[in-house]
Parts: sequence; C-alpha cells; structure tokens
Amino acid sequence: MDTTTVTEYQEAIQRLDSFMNFERNPAALSAGGFGTERMANLMRRIGSPHLTMPAVHIAGTKGKGSTAHLVAAALTASKIMVGLYTSPHVNDLRERIVIGRRPVNERRFALAARTALKAAEDMRADGHEPSYFEVLTAIAFQFFHNAGVEVVVLEAGLGGRLDATNLPDLPVLATGISSISRDHEDILGADLPLIAAEKAGIIRRNVPVATSVTEPGALDVIIKTAAAMESPLFRVGEDVRFSRRENRQPPPRPERGQRIDFETWRALYPDVSLGLLGDHQAENAALALALVELFMDGSSRGPLDGGALRSGWRNLAIPARMEILGGRPRLVVDGGHNPSAAWAVAEAVAGVFPAERRVLVFGSAADKDSRTMLRILAPLFDRIVFSAYDSPRAKTATELMAELAELGRGDKGTAAESPARALELARGLVPDDGLILAFGSFYLAGEVRSAALAAERDSPGKPVP
Repeated sequence: MDTTTVTEYQEAIQRLDSFMNFERNPAALSAGGFGTERMANLMRRIGSPHLTMPAVHIAGTKGKGSTAHLVAAALTASKIMVGLYTSPHVNDLRERIVIGRRPVNERRFALAARTALKAAEDMRADGHEPSYFEVLTAIAFQFFHNAGVEVVVLEAGLGGRLDATNLPDLPVLATGISSISRDHEDILGADLPLIAAEKAGIIRRNVPVATSVTEPGALDVIIKTAAAMESPLFRVGEDVRFSRRENRQPPPRPERGQRIDFETWRALYPDVSLGLLGDHQAENAALALALVELFMDGSSRGPLDGGALRSGWRNLAIPARMEILGGRPRLVVDGGHNPSAAWAVAEAVAGVFPAERRVLVFGSAADKDSRTMLRILAPLFDRIVFSAYDSPRAKTATELMAELAELGRGDKGTAAESPARALELARGLVPDDGLILAFGSFYLAGEVRSAALAAERDSPGKPVP
C-alpha cells in the first residue's frame, strides 16, 4: 500500500536540493563536472528505466523547449501517452515532468524519487556525486517508466553532446535541433560552429534528424554530422515549409495566436491554428511537425492525422513563452535571456501589439548579454522597469540602469526592489489598453508570473480583454 505523503515530497525536494545545481551556479559547471559518465552510472543503479520507452530528443539554443511542447501536444492529441521533460521550470519544479498536459503530482514524484535519490546518495558516498539536473532527469525517467508512457519527449538541458539527457542507449526515434545562437559561451564556446557541434552531439547513427538551423557555419556542422552518422536529415524551409496566414478577424485578438499552412514531405496541413505568438513559434512548429512525422514513421503508427494536429496546437499555451496573462493592461511574460530571443520577442511585439503604449519589465543574469538585449528592445518601449530577482547570478537594477544610460536611453529607466514591485510600477505607467512585457530571465518571468497570478486570484472579477 502506498503511504507517500506531501511530507515525503518535501523531503524529496530537500534531498534533491543537496546536489550541485549548475543552473544556479554555472561557474562550477565551467570548472568541471560536465559529461555523461555519471548519468549512465546513475541510470544503471536504478535499473535503466529509460530503456523501456522510445524518445524524441531535442537540442538547440532557442526554441527547443517550445518545440518539445509542440511535439508532445501533437502526439498527445493523437491519443499517444506522452512523457515530456523540459527545463527550466517557471514556478514549480513539477512543470518539468509532464504526462499529457498534467505535471507530475507530488505523490508520484516522491515515489519516483525514492530509488533515484538513494542511488545518487550512494554515488556521492563513493565520490562520484551526480548533479541536481542528473538526479532530476533520473527521477523523470523513473516516473515515466512507472506510468508506462509510450514515448518520452526530451529537451536537452545544456549543449547536447554531454548533456544528461543524451544517454547512449536511449532508444531515440528522432532528434531535432532548433535555432542556434551564442549562449553559455564559457562552456559551449563563442563560435557558432563549435556550439553547433555540441548540439549536434545528440544525432544518433541511422536515426533521422530534423533542424530549423539556417546559419551557414552552424548548418554545415549539422549536415556533416548527420552524413557521418548516416542519419537522414530533414530541414525546415526545404523538407518542411510553412507560411503564416493573416488573421482577418477585426479587431485583432492576439491571444488567438496565428494560423499557418504547413507542407511536409508527407502531407499538406492547411490553416492550422497555433496558440503561440511570433514568427519564431511558427518556425518551431514546423520543426515539431517534422519530428512528429518522423516519430510516427519510426514507431509504425501510420500517418499523422491533421485533425489531431489542429486539436493539439489550437489552444496550446506554454508558461513564459510569449504567454499572455489575463487582466488589463495586458501582461506578456517571456523567459528569453539572450539577444537572439530578444530579436524574436521584438518582432512579435511589433507585429502583434503595434499601436499600444508599452512598458518593459527587465532583469538579467550577470553572465548574459543584457546590454545587447536592451539595445534591441529599448526602442519599442516607452518605459523600462528594472529589477533583480532571487538568484545570486542576477544583475542589480542599478547595473541594468547604467547599461541603459550607456545606450543613451537612461530617461526611460526606473528601478524596483523586486519583480513583484516592478510589475506594480509598470501597471502604473501604462493605460488599461497598453502592454507590459516581462523579459530577460526565466527566474524573472517566474516571479512576475507568480505576482500576476496572485493578483488575479485576489481580483477574480477583473475583466479580461
């Protein structure tokens, strides 16, 4: 009889938190501890639950998380039991481990964690301590195994070649590589071909790979790696094409997302409604569609049903990916944290919210190129409210204000002592028909999102545009 309690869940979280978290302390990662040996050891100790489920594995700099969600949504709508593992989370750790669209509950998390945490603690005693992410990945695999999922969709954490999700004996049916740009340069390198080589490390011999990468140097690496591994390569823009339809329903309702025509090497999918905003999400959807078709081929499930695709994507919302939250003024939360993401968000804001007064709530980690992000975004916003967030890596509001001043836009900036206070100040700076965008960090996005949802609970009758 299962006697797992909430207390056991809390204990599991405390034990998990005792392992080195490179997301919170990336300097320790760059100093060492990056590789797959410990992960393989940990999985053997818990009985190799990953061997029981086929996988779709996705790496990239930007868009890999959204692509993973899109793949999972389409497969779930196809009546397949899908486990989805992504990172980071926005408000709750359990967001990373999902079946269908439901995060793992506390009881089942604690059950899956028992074996993984015991094995990880034994490894620590042996002098081979795994990382927080490795232990959490083992817990996810154990949970998916316990639940009997039919496929697991995995977002690589950092890089790809040496990532904990890149287990050599994982039965992968398709791999995907989303767009590549400069990020984590101290670990992956500052050269796009070098970064691409790390991402391409997830490509498996004779396993098809799909990519949305277009930058010539990075794409060349992926093409050569796929050829060397004898892995069929499918490219967005060639093997999968898409075109956006204009939304002709006045007045514009951006929360309805966008409508897209897709064409793959298999079929046409006209007028697909996608509940995600921005050209970059249309590109992610094209990559996801390729991966879904490759999975269906590899698993001998027959062709993808267009109705299932439309059902899965129509109302899809992903936390902190151009997520529109209710209330007035409109609040959009995005966890992007590099210049490439800033360009994508800038394009979406200009295209979807063209005529509104806008305020940016911004925070950034010390190792991110916040100055370039501000250079991209500042022209689009009337005011910018800066805040640090709950992380030792976060830049202070004063540091960010100084960067804005260096760009000649210091008159737009103001500082707040917390993301919640930044949101409060932003709401006082923009009219009810305006826009607030929170951007720069998943941690900032999470704190702003929590504050907004708490305010929404306190004002249940507040009108939603």
